[in-house]
Amino acid sequence: MAAQDSERDADFREDSRDTEELEPPAACVVTVEVTPGRIAPLTEPAEPETEELEDDAEEEDTSPPEVDAGAELTLIGIVECLPARDLRQLPLLIQDEDGSPLGEAEIANFDGEINFTGELVLTAPLEPGDHTWLAVLPAHTADGLDYDEVVTPFQFVVKRHATSILVWDVPTAIVAGESFRFKLGVKCSSQCEPIGWTFAVSTENGEPVATGTLSDEPWPGTAALYYAQVEATAPMAEGVHDWTVTAPGPNMDIAHEQQTARFGVRSVRQPECVISVEAIDKATQAPVKGAKVVVHPYRVFTDADGHAEVRVPKGTYRIFVSGPRHVPYRADSQVKADTSIRAELIVDRGPTAAELWA
Repeated sequence: MAAQDSERDADFREDSRDTEELEPPAACVVTVEVTPGRIAPLTEPAEPETEELEDDAEEEDTSPPEVDAGAELTLIGIVECLPARDLRQLPLLIQDEDGSPLGEAEIANFDGEINFTGELVLTAPLEPGDHTWLAVLPAHTADGLDYDEVVTPFQFVVKRHATSILVWDVPTAIVAGESFRFKLGVKCSSQCEPIGWTFAVSTENGEPVATGTLSDEPWPGTAALYYAQVEATAPMAEGVHDWTVTAPGPNMDIAHEQQTARFGVRSVRQPECVISVEAIDKATQAPVKGAKVVVHPYRVFTDADGHAEVRVPKGTYRIFVSGPRHVPYRADSQVKADTSIRAELIVDRGPTAAELWA
């Protein structure tokens, strides 16, 4: 009986040694970092202040990253193995949700515990919404251990490109029923070229005013503001009218947000009189070019000879003339016929040092 007990104790000790010497099963875990666009190189490495970071730590944002439809996104694979293994030169395969290959990134760095791939730049899908891709680490053998294939899904959100609309050069006052011109421009957050982009202009009642297609070239001096010159007719009813521009139009290859911009169109009565303004420098008697003449709601600028004309209906007006470096001139006039005004502008020299310190 004692012999049997000794034999059982020996077997138990042997099993215990086998259990202690048994290595954990070989396994790898793969994660993927997704960054919209290309990663800018670091010029100066940041030095984290760990204590402040711990005190001011915020909850980690676990929502999937967002990327514009059809835009570039950068992937970096992270591979942790148990036990830790150097997997450099092994590929990490990227597939779409159907398993079709999209690209691969070679594992290029190992810090003694974790493996990192190089940057892999791919193109995001064109369809907006949630997307799931797959990171596949093929089955392999390292240091005599066999590792199974690892397939890890990762998610990101494809969003429509943001757009903005700008309207300019709308006349301050247009005779009711007369045609006029203005400009509008549309810009995409990803600076897309607006091939075939359309726009629509409508009244406050939704009645169509004008439609057209944006130019193939951006407005001079801008990177991606594509524009159009629009011709329209002012409403017959006097007053300020709230018009809208909607762009870009539907049916584009890459999804864009459709935006609406509002602008005012002021219809006025048929002019009956002309106010002729001559702007001169009072000290030199030289004409003032580019002086702004305001006869509400009309605005014009003087020419090289200091002259400007404003056509208005009969009535009482307050006239302002202001030069780039001059004190504004003001005059009130009862306009019943053509009227001439000579605005002698005084140079605005500003306060003297004595006045400032008085």
